[in-house]
Amino acid sequence: MKRNKKNHSEINYWQSNTDMMTGLVLVLVLIILLLILYLMQIPEDTLPDAEEGNGYTVDNQLGNTIDDHAHDLGGDSDDGDDDWDGAGGGGDGEEEYEEEEDIVSGGGGGGGGDDYGGDYEFPYPPTSGDEWGKAAVYATVVDEETGRAIRQAGITFELYEEEGGDDGGSLRFLNTYYPEKTEYRNYATTEAGVFYLPEKIDEGNYYFKQISEVEGYDLAEAVNFEIDDVYDWPDPYVVSIAISPVKNIIPVELTAAETQEPVSDGTFKVTAAEDIITSDETLRYAKDETADTIVMDEDGQGQSKELYLGSYIISQDEIPKYYASIEDTAERTVEEKDGSTPAAVKFSCEKTKIELTLSDEVYTSQRLEGAEFLLSCDNYPELNQEAETDENGELVFTDLEKNRTYKLQQVGAPDDYRFDDTPVEITVTEDGRIDGEAKASFEFTNYIPRVNINVTDKLLGKPVSDYSLSLYSEDGSLIQTWTTNGTDTTFEDLPEGGYYVLLKGDEEKKYEFDFSEDEALQEFSVSVWTMQNIIVIIVGCGAVILAISAVAVIIRKKVRKGNKS
Repeated sequence: MKRNKKNHSEINYWQSNTDMMTGLVLVLVLIILLLILYLMQIPEDTLPDAEEGNGYTVDNQLGNTIDDHAHDLGGDSDDGDDDWDGAGGGGDGEEEYEEEEDIVSGGGGGGGGDDYGGDYEFPYPPTSGDEWGKAAVYATVVDEETGRAIRQAGITFELYEEEGGDDGGSLRFLNTYYPEKTEYRNYATTEAGVFYLPEKIDEGNYYFKQISEVEGYDLAEAVNFEIDDVYDWPDPYVVSIAISPVKNIIPVELTAAETQEPVSDGTFKVTAAEDIITSDETLRYAKDETADTIVMDEDGQGQSKELYLGSYIISQDEIPKYYASIEDTAERTVEEKDGSTPAAVKFSCEKTKIELTLSDEVYTSQRLEGAEFLLSCDNYPELNQEAETDENGELVFTDLEKNRTYKLQQVGAPDDYRFDDTPVEITVTEDGRIDGEAKASFEFTNYIPRVNINVTDKLLGKPVSDYSLSLYSEDGSLIQTWTTNGTDTTFEDLPEGGYYVLLKGDEEKKYEFDFSEDEALQEFSVSVWTMQNIIVIIVGCGAVILAISAVAVIIRKKVRKGNKS
């Protein structure tokens, strides 16, 4: 190999190796710089787990939700386009966007004063200070039971930072800086039920405290969350503020109508009197749907489970043993708790019963004591009952089984009374009623065979006094002699057979009649002419004669006038 020499310079054998090493170092530095730039461009794909404060994960730059209850944190879009617009519009699935201006909008709410509702579109105007280690926070109000958003504007919260100890934390005031600095102490939801904090907050432990009420919901006193990473406006830290729907009970009391004593057993059904819908637009109970069943205890009391606010109908479901159904219902509005137990809905029920009265068939005001009655039930001898009428001639049978047919029959009578022993069938239906009523009433009569004997005038048939009568049996035995006083003389429980009456003891004035034990009362009258009858006849005859004479005179006068003319 030949080497050219120029100006007699020395040959440098290391120059080529140095150049090569320098090139390699430069290439390595370039590769490292490219790798750093690449790593800086990798997006953060997943937000913290919902259990730690975030309610969703994202699968594109906008942070589209895949969580069931936070998938539309910003509300449903009114214009139907598919771009996700944060607090002002919906966003299901993987929507697309064109420009950064179209990204999340705070939507609605007031942006000034003490109440921040998130009026600015992000990215927000720059905040003061270093934002490294800070997080953008997005909050949504949801129903604790369903996880559904409560789309209501003006639900106001305060932000507290937990500082340890028992002081409960300090209230945080946040700011916006464009177009001028404004301080916010409260943060209110938009119509979609969401809000952004107006500026990013430092890492640490925080909680939201609700200060305005939502109808039908309890206040959320402390909703804790922890910021432990950096979150920017497109992918904020999401806090789900779960609030509980207000509920209350319906107490019920059941007493016996007759005694006012508590009645145990039985149930009452609680049905919705209207569609019961909470503010998260969840239908809790449809109208006429059964919401609960109240079971009565041994003290005649019961209460429903805690029910959502609204109107309900309370009606009897299962009927207590031996009682008739309660046909009345009650409507009750469940209201928010006020620290006391709601007033009970009071019902009273009647025992199914058979009541009867027993009286004399002739003298109906005379009640009969000591008559025996049997209430029997075919094929169920254990249900048979037997009792006697009391001093008022009354008797009541209770403790009657439902869906049974009973027979009521008189089996004994007091003294010499006769009675009809034909049984009466009585059916108790499944609602504990007899012919639609809680009780069945019967009036029974017993009789003693009687005969009324009197003296009446022949003309007018009126009773007359001062006549002597004697009653004899057909064999001639004298039974009784008496003088009439204008009223009937009654004989009872005579042996069946023939009898006769003598007027004034005159055998020629003998009046016969037959007496039957099958009749409760027979009437027998002796008719006589009285002086009043004779006077009436004489007066009547005189009146007739006078009338005839007057007519004759009138006729003669008319005849004479006719002859003269």
